[in-house]
Amino acid sequence: MFKQFLLVAAIASLTLATSSRAHCEYALERSGSTGSRSASLHSDATQPTEVLLDDVVAWLSSNFDLPAIKERPAIEFASRMELARLRARDLASSQGFIGNDGQLAQREVVALYDNHTRTILLPDDWGGTSPTDQSVLVHEMVHHLQNLGELKFDCLQAREKTAYLAQAKWLERFGLSLEKEFDVDMFTVLISSACMY
Repeated sequence: MFKQFLLVAAIASLTLATSSRAHCEYALERSGSTGSRSASLHSDATQPTEVLLDDVVAWLSSNFDLPAIKERPAIEFASRMELARLRARDLASSQGFIGNDGQLAQREVVALYDNHTRTILLPDDWGGTSPTDQSVLVHEMVHHLQNLGELKFDCLQAREKTAYLAQAKWLERFGLSLEKEFDVDMFTVLISSACMY
């Protein structure tokens, strides 16, 4: 089941970008209060090291047409249930988007990126040492660099193509693939990132 999560994470990133409010602030009230977060840091979660983040940015900028921006995203952790709840809330607030890809919305969320708060939300069991875990970070870092670089796209879905290509290339470095690790094939990636009006 874990292998089918990744597409929804990317689409969640798109949904977050279309929203007029910053949605991934856990239990922070919509009124803008800065109370404590309801999602607690799971003991298995590991913050990515500065070295890993710097390596990912350098690798992305040298292998893809992305700016080498050194500003790091905030990185937080949430349970898979919390990620799914945030994803569902975002889909509900973006009804036109649901109709574009309702089938993908049924899949479980792996990670999210919030353009407004510049925050990557990783699952609370993310360890960061496996190439598979790192590839999830790579995918979300693509969105972070796209956001900070103010890159423009024909449609919101188009930004997913680079994120998936980067994730696939990262996995290939270790003899792995998107299809084996996440049950995501490149044909699906190309179709889901196409601007079909």
